[in-house]
Amino acid sequence: MRFTESVRHWLNAQFPWREIKELDQETLAQLARDNAMAVSDFCTLAKSKSGNSELLRRQLAQAGLDPEKVADTKSSVMRDMQIVCSDCSMTRRCRRSLSRQSAAPTYSAYCPNALTIDALIQDFA
Repeated sequence: MRFTESVRHWLNAQFPWREIKELDQETLAQLARDNAMAVSDFCTLAKSKSGNSELLRRQLAQAGLDPEKVADTKSSVMRDMQIVCSDCSMTRRCRRSLSRQSAAPTYSAYCPNALTIDALIQDFA
């Protein structure tokens, strides 16, 4: 389980989203700081219920990257990509492309992490 998934599961177990949005700003800011995130990223992650983190791992693999290696060597980049994925509106298109195994040549047309994935490909080349 990846960092953002762990945080999301913890948040959902501790507080449903309706309770999180009722927190005072100081408490919300403290929770975000405790997780090394901006408040806006924390809120995005907290209300996300999708499995987009797994889609990211599959997207990286189809692009020729080892998701574990990326997570181990570029943990902050991986966390940022997971946050972007958690709020992505292209989940259905991504899932379809991945299931057809055509995501690698087409992700740049829809993936908000495309530039980061391209940079990672260059870094690991």
